[in-house]
Amino acid sequence: MSRLVGSMLLAGTIVLAGTSAIAQDLPKQSFKVLGTWSNLTNWQSNEQPLWTKTIPEASKGQITANIQSVSELGLKGTELIRLLKLGLFDFAHGVTIYIAEDAVVEGIDIAGAAKDFPTAKKTTEVYGTIVAEQFANKYGAKILGYYTWPAQMIYCNSPIKSIADVKGKKVRVQGTSQGDLVEALGATGVTIPFAEVVPALQRGTVDCGITGTMPAFKAGWHEVTTHVLNMPVGFTISFTAVSLATWNKLDDKTKAFLEAQMKTAHESFWKVIMDENEEGIACTTGTGKCTVGKPGKLVKVEPSAEDVAAREKALNDVVLKRWAKRCGTPECVQKWNDTIGKVVGLNASGS
Repeated sequence: MSRLVGSMLLAGTIVLAGTSAIAQDLPKQSFKVLGTWSNLTNWQSNEQPLWTKTIPEASKGQITANIQSVSELGLKGTELIRLLKLGLFDFAHGVTIYIAEDAVVEGIDIAGAAKDFPTAKKTTEVYGTIVAEQFANKYGAKILGYYTWPAQMIYCNSPIKSIADVKGKKVRVQGTSQGDLVEALGATGVTIPFAEVVPALQRGTVDCGITGTMPAFKAGWHEVTTHVLNMPVGFTISFTAVSLATWNKLDDKTKAFLEAQMKTAHESFWKVIMDENEEGIACTTGTGKCTVGKPGKLVKVEPSAEDVAAREKALNDVVLKRWAKRCGTPECVQKWNDTIGKVVGLNASGS
């Protein structure tokens, strides 16, 4: 055996031994964790495996978890931050725009601001500390990382040829800024929990809805809609958080271990979702390879220059101005302008 190879093997052994020693030094602990929707990829490929496989294996069995999804608990997802604050769960995975009436948190995911995944990820990097401070001060929770969902598109149960055709329609939205966006386009925003959208589209309670490309397919939206406008209106930034009551009781080694695991996990979460985004469109429209089920036959409407211009006008003239007013103070708005605003080339103003 060469000296170089021997040295490399020795170094690897030392690293592995060090990792094993750290894991074995961790106290034995079990946590209660709340995840998102059990029929969607973030739960299936990201959240659940993190707590049932990755962390237990990396900790040599010292850290385990009982993770439940909002689906199996019959929750809408909007209750999550309250349940975490009450101490009913130690950790939780949630959607920022589901935290109602908090403009500071909403600022990380304003509808239409980010146009692609790299930009959406960058917004979490520059604005994430602002949201984290709000979580700590207002909700008694610590943010451990951010991730995304597939690009949010508009799906309708009757023919559309452009974004102008949503005028006069009732559109299911996820949060306030999405509601502002569709209202600026002449539509009416209707807030409906994700699990209730399919029957709402069937009954005509709503005419269209906004969701991610693969969630639309996995939830069966392609069976109750006919057209999808292939133009992102958001990315639905999500978070992993831990109750400060739980976090403050942990020893330093456990904290360091969990922070390292979360950093690696969230990078993987982004990649998983980015990789499946285009397949989501292929699955709902039947225009490409679909490995997760029988493809649908939605008409994929490609956006025109006029569609893009309409989205930008709605964003600048209505969405950002309304958000700035909700934010309430010049300091709040300036923080957004100095972070996300610079990344996306926009300026929020309450005037």
